[in-house]
Amino acid sequence: MFRNYLSEIGTQITAGFLTFTVNAGALFTNRKSYWNLSTLFDEYGPVVRFVSPVGSDIVLINHPDLIQKVFSLEGDCPVRSNLESLERYRTEHKNHAYGGLYTVHGQEWARQRSIMNPKTKELLSHHVHGLYDITEKFTQKIYNVRNYQDEMSKDLYKELHKWAFDSMGLITFAKNFCLLDTELIYNQCDASWMYHSLEHATDAIIKCESGLHFWKFFTTPAWYTLVKYCDNLDSLIGKFVLEIENDICTKSQQENISPNSLTSAMVLNDEKFKTEDIATILMDMLLIGVNTISSSISFLLYNIAKHQKAQKQLYQEVGNLYKDNMTVDINNLKKNTPYLQACIKESLRLVPPIPLLTRVLSKNITLDQYNIPRGTLIIMSTKDCSMKESNFDEADKFMPERWLREDAKDYHAFASIPFGFGARRCIGQNIAETMISLITIKVLQKFKLEYHYGDIQATKSFIAKPNKPLKIRFVDRI
Repeated sequence: MFRNYLSEIGTQITAGFLTFTVNAGALFTNRKSYWNLSTLFDEYGPVVRFVSPVGSDIVLINHPDLIQKVFSLEGDCPVRSNLESLERYRTEHKNHAYGGLYTVHGQEWARQRSIMNPKTKELLSHHVHGLYDITEKFTQKIYNVRNYQDEMSKDLYKELHKWAFDSMGLITFAKNFCLLDTELIYNQCDASWMYHSLEHATDAIIKCESGLHFWKFFTTPAWYTLVKYCDNLDSLIGKFVLEIENDICTKSQQENISPNSLTSAMVLNDEKFKTEDIATILMDMLLIGVNTISSSISFLLYNIAKHQKAQKQLYQEVGNLYKDNMTVDINNLKKNTPYLQACIKESLRLVPPIPLLTRVLSKNITLDQYNIPRGTLIIMSTKDCSMKESNFDEADKFMPERWLREDAKDYHAFASIPFGFGARRCIGQNIAETMISLITIKVLQKFKLEYHYGDIQATKSFIAKPNKPLKIRFVDRI
């Protein structure tokens, strides 16, 4: 027992030291990191092993063939190295038997996934007009808070974060939280307090996961903050779940009910989830969904603002599309916007919201002539893979045309996988792509985007964010 525990601790100390070193520059100087993973790959090749003094080694890979091989060997219930701080919060602090979709493994993960998978497309169709209205509110917010330079006087990333939160609230609870409408007064309503807690919980998780894991041995400030705000989230989400359960119980006595949110879909499911289990799953959906969608749309708008030729072509495609709420055709959205989808795909190639994917090997494997035993933690640097010239011509440039059929090249299927691949592919991919498409269409119909400052890079935290303010100009279309 002790030997197994020591082995696990050794592996995590090694992983913690690795992430600490990669992020050291950003942690101490608020600048870019001293070095990155691409430096390791340039020096040692596509397979890099970190030797743990006790416990399993860690292997880093960045070649699409190797990434494909790792995915091809995973079973129906793959195991990934999850957010340990969040898992510990649930298993030790909350004494939950199961985690959410992001942290749970095995049969419990398969059970949760099978219930959620079929519902996302139905819910998008059900709430498309509500999502459209939220994007309208975002563009109105731009009008209201622009300064004399046509830039957002407030943090644009935070406003996009609120938009993502409002949109996910509609899908998750069938509620419009309206955070874009008013200033946040955290003690006045549950929705604003939930958003406040989500922000602080996210920051705490990033701090816990990005450095040496001292929080495993004693209560650090980051761990204290994580527990405090995850408790708030758990309580508030649980409150919304109970309201929906009671509403369904009342209505079911009079009529047949169809689910109108992820919450009601789980409540009505034959599996009969407990309230606390539903709240746990939804916390994962919000923590991961809101932050990854915010990251994706931030870098997409930035890239569109920097590349005027691409923006002009994109505006020609979407300028007269879906001019009012009732004309939105969610089923043909991607078909009607090929260049927009290429822009989204290209921006995600340059900055995947989750730049590292992990798996714990379920069986022995040979990668590039190296024999790697089962149980080894594999870190796949998908960001580094998608930026290699051997995988993409002019890899550092924003070139949406590379993804269009008439200009298509036979790129490796695993050279850019921002939503992951296989059984654990992001369950919210369709939701994210639809939300990002709708807001981009609406913003470009009303504004010409410009950017006149220095280059913006992605942070090296587990979810990439802009490393400086998004000072994008929103110039009225005439």
